[in-house]
Amino acid sequence: MGTIKKLASQTLTYGLSTIIGRFINFLLVPLYTACYNPHEYGIITEIYALVAFLNIVLLYGMETSFFNFARSEETSLKKVYATGLNNILFTTTVFLILGSLFYKQISIPLGYTAHPEYVLWFIWILALDTLSALPFALLRQMEKPLRFSIIRLLSVAINVLLNLYFLLWAPALLAKGMAAPFFDPEIGLGYIFISNLIASLVTLLLLIPEFIKFGFTADPSLRKTMFNYAWPLIFIGLAGIANETFSRAILKYLTPGYDGLHELGVFGAFYKLSMIMTLFIQAFKFAAEPFFFSQFKNENAKLLYARIMDYFVMVCAFIFVFTMLFIDDLAALLIRDKSYFTHPDGMAIVPILLMANLFLGVFYSISVWYRLTNNTKKGSQLSIAAAILTVVLNVLLIPKYGFLASAWATLVVYAFLAVSNYVWGQRYYPVPYNLPKLGLILVSALILYAVSSNFSILPTIHPWLVNILWLMVFATILLFIEKFLKTHDPIGNKNN
Repeated sequence: MGTIKKLASQTLTYGLSTIIGRFINFLLVPLYTACYNPHEYGIITEIYALVAFLNIVLLYGMETSFFNFARSEETSLKKVYATGLNNILFTTTVFLILGSLFYKQISIPLGYTAHPEYVLWFIWILALDTLSALPFALLRQMEKPLRFSIIRLLSVAINVLLNLYFLLWAPALLAKGMAAPFFDPEIGLGYIFISNLIASLVTLLLLIPEFIKFGFTADPSLRKTMFNYAWPLIFIGLAGIANETFSRAILKYLTPGYDGLHELGVFGAFYKLSMIMTLFIQAFKFAAEPFFFSQFKNENAKLLYARIMDYFVMVCAFIFVFTMLFIDDLAALLIRDKSYFTHPDGMAIVPILLMANLFLGVFYSISVWYRLTNNTKKGSQLSIAAAILTVVLNVLLIPKYGFLASAWATLVVYAFLAVSNYVWGQRYYPVPYNLPKLGLILVSALILYAVSSNFSILPTIHPWLVNILWLMVFATILLFIEKFLKTHDPIGNKNN
């Protein structure tokens, strides 16, 4: 159990920085929408969407490749890290030079000829963030979640403070006839990107000790091996981004509603309510990826992975029940404009998206099979199939059912990824997951949600107290399932 507690502790550390960072960044949304009209805010949304795709291409799976080969006895951590960093340094430098030379030409097809500097700034942001990725991976590999979290949070803090200065404080100073250092009102929207650029630069500077730790000398044969392992991960990453963002990209064009942007706005707002599940899954992923690789040689590794899945699904199921019990209060806290709640499908998509994200987390955990067995090509095939399924379901169903179809498509696709990866994984790297136990946990969560939604108990008591009672009931159910359907745990038996 000590090994699992270690993973739980690291997940919590990564989780705190992720949750705090995401929450602080989320608070910028009201600021942006207050300062800029929908057209201008659309520029921000579009550019950051493009960045999500380019981040995957520029990193081309080298982060996961580093984790994979760092566990090998045939190669040292130093050699793997130096080779991976050499690869990233070379390709990023080429990207940065070409982008800096031709950013004006690139801005033409993107429609930013009036502000080509936006393109230049984001070329630099992409380059800096890409160079920071492997040093962050090294911190995860060396199990230094505290330093990882501190640097992440400092980056967020710098970005937020600069946004506040450029968008609020500096204009207020000028309005009072006072000097506002480093501020030019003509730049306007660009200060959002400048703030991001400065934060990315400071992040890389803070990571210099990790960046230069093992030098930059690459091993030619290892370079080729790492690249062959990594390149299919590009398609896995791109497919993942397509699964997550495709519906939002086409919703306004296909929705049966009269106002496509209104439909997209409602969908995006209620999509945020699944954020609690997403934050936990991301924190788990940060901690679990290097952990799974480091435990690969352990004689009980497969049993350990199965045991971790038990706890992971329990936590996700608890998050699902908690969110749905308190959904009215959470929705009112997050979505301030009451007009959003007039849409009949708004609240309806929340449980669907929560369950979809649960399956996404299961997929992340199960997909360890192709990463550990160097079967990234097979993993990429499943991810590409999922991306095609995403496109087909959304294109066929949105015109008839609106964004409710997008929510169901997300659930279907993520469930497909989890199930298909389990089936293939059992062929190449069989892990004894306790399927009856996992299924019972999910069914119990859904039944409790259905019962609590349709039957009112103790109507004279404050709803919060009733919901807490329901949570206690579900926690008791989880303890009962854990006791009577316990997965074999030799790790726990040794340490208890």
